[in-house]
Amino acid sequence: MHIIIPVWFYGFDSAMYFVSSIVGFLLSFYFYKIYSLSSDKKHSYLYLGFLLLSIGLLSLAITDLYSYIAFSNCHASCILGIIDDVFSLEDFAYLAYFGLSLMAYILFILAYGSESPKFSKGMLLFFVLYVILIAKFVPISGECNVWESYHGYFHLTSLIMLIFVSFRNVANYFEKKSLNSLLVMNAFIFISLFHVFHLFVFISGWMYVFAHISMLIGFSSLLLMVLRLKK
Repeated sequence: MHIIIPVWFYGFDSAMYFVSSIVGFLLSFYFYKIYSLSSDKKHSYLYLGFLLLSIGLLSLAITDLYSYIAFSNCHASCILGIIDDVFSLEDFAYLAYFGLSLMAYILFILAYGSESPKFSKGMLLFFVLYVILIAKFVPISGECNVWESYHGYFHLTSLIMLIFVSFRNVANYFEKKSLNSLLVMNAFIFISLFHVFHLFVFISGWMYVFAHISMLIGFSSLLLMVLRLKK
């Protein structure tokens, strides 16, 4: 899959990854504070999940910034080896992000599947086997970077995992009809849309832009809910 990134947006994605990671670290901190008061496992799963997700996003922010600087300084006579080094660093950062994100989403499933533990464990076993099969049997295309070969599989897997979490939050909203439950529902819906848009980045560069905007809205909505709880 070839990913289309608008030239004018190249560099902004690094800033949005960075902002999202900062919001994620704040969410992790506040969920840790809530867990220290409630001792509820659900809050510990959310704390660890957003911590892992934020580390992955921060690694992307740093790597994309490095790539953008190299791209900006590259002219027609630049040495191709410099670009190759940048891309190999991107491979490492994106694959680390893929792994950390999947672990975070597993924790989210555990957090929201506490009422049906057998179903949650069954889903987790399925996704673990699915990821192992992808890593073992999906061929790496020689026409693109290593991480691009797994891009579509990662976002499809993440979307399926988040559909479960989003559904639980939609049900929770219609049960409680509160502003906090609405914010949490919107947060996971927009984070899910981040993966939906990424599945179509080969169609238009705007899909890549919409994906990052959705991610930022999702994280901000959840942060607003936590700040309301803090008050």
